[in-house]
Amino acid sequence: MRIAILNYADAVPTCVTGPADIWRGMSRMYPLLTGSKLKKEIRVDFVSQNYQTKHFYYTPAGTQQQKRLTTKEVYDLIIVPAMYFEKIEAVITGEQTLIRWLQQQYTQGAELASICVGAFLLAATGLLQGKKVTTNWLFAAQFRERFPDIELQDDKVIVDQGRIYSCGGAFSFTSFMIYLIEKFCGHEEATAASKILMINVHDLPQRTFSIFKFQHEHGDETITLAQKYIEQNYQQPLTLESMATHCSMSVRNFCRRFENATTNTPFEYLQRVRIEAAKEMLERKQEGIEQVSLHCGYEDVNYFRKIFKRHVAMTPRAYQEKYGRRRTHIA
Repeated sequence: MRIAILNYADAVPTCVTGPADIWRGMSRMYPLLTGSKLKKEIRVDFVSQNYQTKHFYYTPAGTQQQKRLTTKEVYDLIIVPAMYFEKIEAVITGEQTLIRWLQQQYTQGAELASICVGAFLLAATGLLQGKKVTTNWLFAAQFRERFPDIELQDDKVIVDQGRIYSCGGAFSFTSFMIYLIEKFCGHEEATAASKILMINVHDLPQRTFSIFKFQHEHGDETITLAQKYIEQNYQQPLTLESMATHCSMSVRNFCRRFENATTNTPFEYLQRVRIEAAKEMLERKQEGIEQVSLHCGYEDVNYFRKIFKRHVAMTPRAYQEKYGRRRTHIA
């Protein structure tokens, strides 16, 4: 997997080197934790308009300098770091070559992810028209004034629009990178990364965002049908057999295609849909834990508590107290 991190003038250094640390740390240490190699080899480049390197990344082999923008290589993921907030307009004005490069890369298949006020640079590409985005809440009014036709969801920490992603505050990039690792590499890899780097995957202010509402971009229409079936019937005691039958497939072929398309097994997908529904109910702070458990397809409330804590890193009660409607958080 080829990842580019933009290293433009006035980019916040932590937002340049930090994501690289996370991806490379996961890549190097995953075999130590699991005993097996990553399914995808990870390569991270710093790219900019010129060779005047501002930020360096120190590796065991020495200092890696950045690469010049090139039209010969298309990246899988391009990360747009935050800039210093007082330099937003200067960056947009001065990085027109970079903006055109992002447009070209996206057209050729690259996916884009902005950190904090990096959303301003991403929006300047015109690629956010008709899409949603988030940025730091402090600069929401400025963003809306400059880009009135883009829907800003500044109450969200992470917004996923299929091939374009964004996160709120600058240091939320830690959870954001774990999110992207799950998106591109899989749940097991993301869990390993969170353990290796001690990043709490779900420690998000406001609402915990679920990737499972945005995994319909894989192009397998039969699996999309299966996902919608799960999302509409998660309260029922679904089985692999019933899901496969709904798609007119054998269980073996169904499981293989489902995991290839979503990077999750059907059972993992079902669990996350149920947990996401439980979180939404707990945020309303109207239902008891037992009611939530039954509503989300768990007859055994103790099992529900166990599964919920496994996925959210806190108990249902703790989640309700932290994110219930009577409590306000900033993004």
